[in-house]
Amino acid sequence: MTQNLLSPTKIVGYLQNKMIDWKIHCLDTIDSTNNECRRRAAENEGTVILSEEQTAGRGRQGRAWNSPKGKGVWMSLLLKPDLPTETIPQLTLVGAAAVCKAMEKEEGYFPDKIKIKWPNDIFIREKKAGGILTEMQISAGRIESVIQGIGLNVNLAAEDFPDELKALATSFLIETGKVYERERIIADILNHFEILYEKFLVGGELGEALHICRQNSAVIGRQVRLMNNGTETEAEVLDLGPRGELIVKLGNGRITSVISGEISLRIQS
Repeated sequence: MTQNLLSPTKIVGYLQNKMIDWKIHCLDTIDSTNNECRRRAAENEGTVILSEEQTAGRGRQGRAWNSPKGKGVWMSLLLKPDLPTETIPQLTLVGAAAVCKAMEKEEGYFPDKIKIKWPNDIFIREKKAGGILTEMQISAGRIESVIQGIGLNVNLAAEDFPDELKALATSFLIETGKVYERERIIADILNHFEILYEKFLVGGELGEALHICRQNSAVIGRQVRLMNNGTETEAEVLDLGPRGELIVKLGNGRITSVISGEISLRIQS
């Protein structure tokens, strides 16, 4: 498949809302778009770093992220929210909701909707198609910047995945047989993200983003295993709480909440 390099001009041409002054930077190769965003943390909110490939892409809990050249969306957003630090993990759900809304506009949308495996994985038919990594920089107890990385397996073929991931990961191309225009997907994510983000900043609640995440949840109503510091607990997922926390029913019948960042989750087969 011929690789078409990302065009910042095309991306800007698809932007609609302009509530955030997005500054699009398309690079050829970078260690990690999140790392590059961190190096540019002094820039204004709205800096967007995209790269054709990442040599040291990473996901949650430091896991390596496969980022082959010219095939995916590997991007990071620089944000400067005036928010308490404890609310920042909720922005992961804002990003996940924006991805779901963006893909609804695509022709040949997936027979099974994109699902969100709480808190940050994008799933299609029980396989991982993307992920979101939200990181913040703090100084003197205040947020200096928030960086949200979004990685999506867009036009990857089966042979683009290492053998150990082929049973676990998928791409938009594999699921539909369609080659997608990455610029349009990027712009649609930014268009939806800024609407949901601005609502979150104004109201201090997830609101619409939470509704979208509930609708597209891969875990609500399912049995899962919760992993925390080497221990596993079985639970049934009942809902998402108002701050995006997972509401679960444990084996002993007790209902409790789980906060993003303190635990990992696996869906029971």
